[in-house]
Amino acid sequence: MIKSGLTNNDRMLQVVLNDSKLASYGEFNPSDYETIEVALSSDKPIVVAVAKMIQGLQRKSSDKEIYNEVNNYLRNNLL
Repeated sequence: MIKSGLTNNDRMLQVVLNDSKLASYGEFNPSDYETIEVALSSDKPIVVAVAKMIQGLQRKSSDKEIYNEVNNYLRNNLL
């Protein structure tokens, strides 16, 4: 459930993380991540990657910059 008092980016994060297939694959509980800041400090790489994508969009980063940031993060944390 999406709570009031959150930023649009926090709401976007919650919508994405509430996808049941993504939550199952990433083995996380969507209700544990109400804000971008909380998601960025997660030990679940999928959660952090989603938060980084949303944060990049907020900063108006280019698609290439977002891709590189998320790709580097995942390489460093999954391999």
